[in-house]
Amino acid sequence: MNISNLKISLFLIILITPFIFACSDQKTVLILSSYDDKDVCGQPQVQGAVDYLKKEIENLKIDITYLDERRINKEELETRCYEFRKKVESKKVSLIVTVDDAAFQCVAMHFMGGKIPVVFSGMNVIPEHYNEKYHFLKGRKPVKNFTGVYERLFMPKQIELLEVLIGKVEKIAILYSTDFIGEALKEQVIHELKDSDFKNKLVFYPVSNLSELIKSAEEINKRKDITAYFPFVMSIKDGTNLTLRDAAPIITEKIKKIDLAINKQFTELGFFGGVSVDFYKMGYSAGKIASYIIRTGRITDIEVEDAEKYVKIINLKRAKQIKFDISAKELSLFDEVIR
Repeated sequence: MNISNLKISLFLIILITPFIFACSDQKTVLILSSYDDKDVCGQPQVQGAVDYLKKEIENLKIDITYLDERRINKEELETRCYEFRKKVESKKVSLIVTVDDAAFQCVAMHFMGGKIPVVFSGMNVIPEHYNEKYHFLKGRKPVKNFTGVYERLFMPKQIELLEVLIGKVEKIAILYSTDFIGEALKEQVIHELKDSDFKNKLVFYPVSNLSELIKSAEEINKRKDITAYFPFVMSIKDGTNLTLRDAAPIITEKIKKIDLAINKQFTELGFFGGVSVDFYKMGYSAGKIASYIIRTGRITDIEVEDAEKYVKIINLKRAKQIKFDISAKELSLFDEVIR
C-alpha cells in the first residue's frame, strides 16, 4: 500500500469510527399501544412515556406500534400481535413499553420470563390477577422481566366529590360495553369500592351493540333513583365497531344526568367530569421506570406502582346541558374547567 492510499484509509477510519460507536451505543425501545394513535386513553400515555425517555436517554430510537384493538376482531388482533413478536425478534431491543391491557397480554404471551425488560402502563386488570397466570410478581416486586404502572381509578375520591356536589347518592349506574376493557373497568369499580357502602349502590347496564346502548341509556335517564353514571362504553357493534368517541354524543343526548368521567379525555368528549386519572402522567411514570431500567439494567428494583396523579375536572358545557347549577365555591374544588 502506498503512502497516499494509507492516508486515505486512515482518514476513512477516523471518519466512520464515531458513527460505529454511536450505533453500538444506541438504545431501541419498542412501544406497543393497545389502541390507535388518536385514542383518548392510550395516546396520552404513549406521549408521556416518549417525553420522559427522550428527556433522559441519549441516542435513543423509539418505535411505536398501534394494535387498534377496539376496531378489529380477535383473529386480526392475534395476527398483529404475532407481527409485533416478529418485529421484536428482528431487532436488538433494549426495552418494551406496553400501553393498556391488550398490549400487555400480547407481550406477556411471547416474552414473559425472557431477557427483554418490559414496562407496562395503564393496566386495568389488577396485577394480582395477571400474576395468577404469569407468576411474575412477589407481592408487587417483579421476579421476572415485567413491571410498570397500574391504572387506579380513584373511586373513593370520585364518590366523595359527587357527594359534595349533590349530597346523598342513591344509585350509580355502570353503563359498560361487554368487550374486555368495558368488563375490566366495571370490575375495577367493584374492586375499588369493595370496602365501601357504595358497593351496594351500583346498578349495572351491560351493552354490546347500539340498540342495547340506546335502550339502557333511556332507562338510566328515566330512573329517578340513579343519581349519576359511569360511561364505560369502550367498544360496541353497529355494523362496524364503535368506540367511546363515537358513542359519546349518543350517550350524552339520551342521558341528562352527571356522567362521571374517569379521565380528562372522557371529559373532553363531552361528559360532566369528576376525579380523573392523568393518563399523560401515568405514561410519564412508565417512561421514568423504563429509563431507570435502561440505565441500570435492574428491573427487580422497581415494584409495580399504582397511578398516583389525578385531576378534578369539570365540563361546564355539560353541566349547563343537564341543568346542573354549580356555585363558585363548588367550582373552586376543580383543578381544571372546560368551558
